[in-house]
Amino acid sequence: MSSSSPPLSSVPLKRYPLHRLPLVNLDQRLTSNLLPDPITPSSLSILSNSNSSPSYLRRSRPVLQGSHFTYVTPLTLPFPYELPRPPPSVKEGGEEQEQEGSNKSDSESGGGAREIEEALGWYEIPTPPLPFRPSYQTDQGVSSEGQDLEDGDQGLQLYLPEGRKRNQLSSFPSSRLLAVSRKALKDCLPHLDVGDSFEWIRSKNRLVGGDLGVGSETTTTTTTFSSGPSLDSTSIATRDGVTRRLLSDVLSGRVIMARFPNLAQDSTSDLKVGVGVEYFDYRRKVSEGKIPPEEETDRRRRRNLELERSLEVGGGGVDHGYAPWSLCYAGHQFGSWAGQLGDGRAVTLMETFNPETGERWEIQLKGAGRTPYSRFADGLAVLASSVREYLASEAMAALKIPTSRALAIVSLPELKVLRERIKTAAITTRLCQSWLRIGSFQIHSSRREWESLRILGEYVCHDLLGWEEVVKAGGGGGRRASRSEQGRSTTSPPPPPPSPPWAKRLVEEVGRRNARTIALWQVYGFMHGVMNTDNISILGHTIDYGPFAFMDLFDQGQICNHSDSEGRYAYRLQPTMGVFAIRELFESLSTLIGFELENSRAPLPDELAGLEDQEASALSQRAKSELYEHVEKVFTETLKSEWIRAWRYRLGLETCKEDDREEIVDPLLDVLEDLDFSITLRNLCSFPTFLESHHPKEEEEEEEEEESIRTKVKDFLSQSRLYSDKDLADHVRQIKRNKAETWLRTYAKRLKEENLQTLSQLELKLKSRNPRFTLRNWVTDEVVEKLERENDTDLLELVSEV
Repeated sequence: MSSSSPPLSSVPLKRYPLHRLPLVNLDQRLTSNLLPDPITPSSLSILSNSNSSPSYLRRSRPVLQGSHFTYVTPLTLPFPYELPRPPPSVKEGGEEQEQEGSNKSDSESGGGAREIEEALGWYEIPTPPLPFRPSYQTDQGVSSEGQDLEDGDQGLQLYLPEGRKRNQLSSFPSSRLLAVSRKALKDCLPHLDVGDSFEWIRSKNRLVGGDLGVGSETTTTTTTFSSGPSLDSTSIATRDGVTRRLLSDVLSGRVIMARFPNLAQDSTSDLKVGVGVEYFDYRRKVSEGKIPPEEETDRRRRRNLELERSLEVGGGGVDHGYAPWSLCYAGHQFGSWAGQLGDGRAVTLMETFNPETGERWEIQLKGAGRTPYSRFADGLAVLASSVREYLASEAMAALKIPTSRALAIVSLPELKVLRERIKTAAITTRLCQSWLRIGSFQIHSSRREWESLRILGEYVCHDLLGWEEVVKAGGGGGRRASRSEQGRSTTSPPPPPPSPPWAKRLVEEVGRRNARTIALWQVYGFMHGVMNTDNISILGHTIDYGPFAFMDLFDQGQICNHSDSEGRYAYRLQPTMGVFAIRELFESLSTLIGFELENSRAPLPDELAGLEDQEASALSQRAKSELYEHVEKVFTETLKSEWIRAWRYRLGLETCKEDDREEIVDPLLDVLEDLDFSITLRNLCSFPTFLESHHPKEEEEEEEEEESIRTKVKDFLSQSRLYSDKDLADHVRQIKRNKAETWLRTYAKRLKEENLQTLSQLELKLKSRNPRFTLRNWVTDEVVEKLERENDTDLLELVSEV
């Protein structure tokens, strides 16, 4: 929790619909602290007008100029797009009107390319932006409308572009709310009002009419949709119903949440409105010789100055605005450098905070359509992967393993996506304190964008990790003048506040956090499957659930990802892959670390901008020669200590012994080999009570006590209380029995040394640490199958709550 988080209050908790959740403070917002894509330089960029190029929100392209993110909107359409030709102009409310220039020929309006931009623009927020005012019918038959945000109000506005409404030209999909996690609400967003979502989902269990699609011959064609064009003409009886419908509309990517500055207060706003308008206007003027091309140094300084101004609270009376975004990052995939990757199907909607804990949470849609980072993919997700991530996130949270959370799942029954076969699309709403990952640093290091690297690092340290002594260039800890600004000053400026070195400390902190997480993966038998550096969280959370699995039969060489033909991400190699990821983060920051070693402080803004490659390499080499092994040691030692601590916790051991690994954990893993990992550990929970039921008297001699333990261990195993050996091969059965007997005797003696009052009380403690239920792949497969065939949302809720 950052020290600048909103103060906690004892006032009864007020709940808000999603778009009215309070945003984090301006100076803590990602979009205020990091550099935007030059094609979408502000929230106004997502607006549509006659000059905008919305295809640049969807087409794959390199995102350059040190950018950290791109403003983008969700767009859940099948790809390749089949775009209708929208009418010349449409008023808010759906009435057609003629517009000047609407009858231009293709050649006059830019031909087919312009038509594509106009068709895509129909799905974006028009200029001027008119908020969507949801209406509802009360029990008394009185119609009401949503209110506009007033100046100073918290939250965002809702926008529903014309192409996403119910009309003859649009085929925008309707949605069905399948699940909302009660645990995620309680832990992360207790102030979120979800209306009657839980009651509505339960009432629609096993109703499949809406899944047949609009136009099917059934009396329940639209009744199973929770929102979308199919429901635009229907009324809702309660305010809770409106809240649920709006929640579903936003989480399905149909309704856009944003907030725009007052255009009337900005005389230059015309160039800022629309995708690429300012960028392509500049390029046109350069090509026509009207202006000289901007030098790289000038461009960098201009963008840094814009960033600093965005952090000036109040902004001179101009609202800075707020809009969704996707992150730019790179990474190593299966050990090979992949270059620019980024959020290819994820769109972050907003940043809010838990009013009870002060924790920051970013709300993100996964499967929300194409972004500039989608490459060849469609940007969509299928129901199976969405359900798996939803269940896995909450299962990991229940195990107290650091993880992103899953708030909800929305299916899009009318939207079919092509994988190995045609499947139903779905969107998972994910929560995380930050979606930044190691690849977020790699992209800028690979491009020698030292300023972007510095800006990103300062933001992570100051705002996400709460290191107040780290001074951000634009604010937070006080603005620091750049070298160029100091040189232009006519008076002697005060010396900039010294910012202590942070780059080495950041790598160490990221290493420790991920070491703790990976240690818990190993102890609970979790296999991530795709530990690419673009999937490793800066804050140490488990993120980006793909072909994951929880261990069934214990096998340290198990590979859960069928695409991992070389076994790079096998269970036993997960710690090694963690080391690889931290090495790559160190590599990315090594030039900054070298600078800090040389100057005993962090770099000032612009100080590394003109660094020659040879100088950067020398600084990097110094960092590696002095600290490379140290950083790796921090990770490995943390992982070892957390791993043995977590095993002690699972086994109910309160004291720490130096030989616990050799005497307790390693022999246990040997016993577990080829046995069901979770069930065997759950069965072990009854061993202390079984032991106590025939515990030797205190006056018994040591030899008598040992013989008593030996007898009880044999009885415990002979009754198949730890495992059943019927499925073991004959030549393995006795070897396994001998190993189990030896280990149980050691464990029994260790429990006696713990001086526990009663061993039976330990059984309850062990059961709380070794759950009976494990999220196995066959469980998630059955949940998905039941949803696809019967819309069995009760089973989904049951599994998520177990």
